[in-house]
Amino acid sequence: MTATLTPQFIKAREDFANWYDNKPEEIQELIDEIADRTSFIIDEDEYDEFIEVLSDYGITTAEQFEDRFRGEWEGYGEDIYAKFAEEWCDDTGLNADVPDLFVHAIDYGQVYYQSLQYDFNDVDFRGNRYFFYNY
Repeated sequence: MTATLTPQFIKAREDFANWYDNKPEEIQELIDEIADRTSFIIDEDEYDEFIEVLSDYGITTAEQFEDRFRGEWEGYGEDIYAKFAEEWCDDTGLNADVPDLFVHAIDYGQVYYQSLQYDFNDVDFRGNRYFFYNY
């Protein structure tokens, strides 16, 4: 069975291609980097709005985005800070030598607020939270 593409889907893809092609090359590279590293930003309006938000944090190029982007999390409640801190501690190896007994007792929300919040910008965008190194 062969799937056929709907006319609406084809039009949406053509509209996206036209929108993309009308952007300067530097913005196209930024869009590509955002597309490669995020999951929740998917249409032209979202890209335009997200790029505008990023500029408020001094991120205007693909290289800056690649260098400073740390991750995205679905939602934006207080628990996101804890999830971010736990993943950051795992990724950086800080949890490697800590026995499981203690790792499971760590309040990662406190780790974020005491040790990480000054090193990162967190951006709420369309129901999700994005973290960027703050330098």
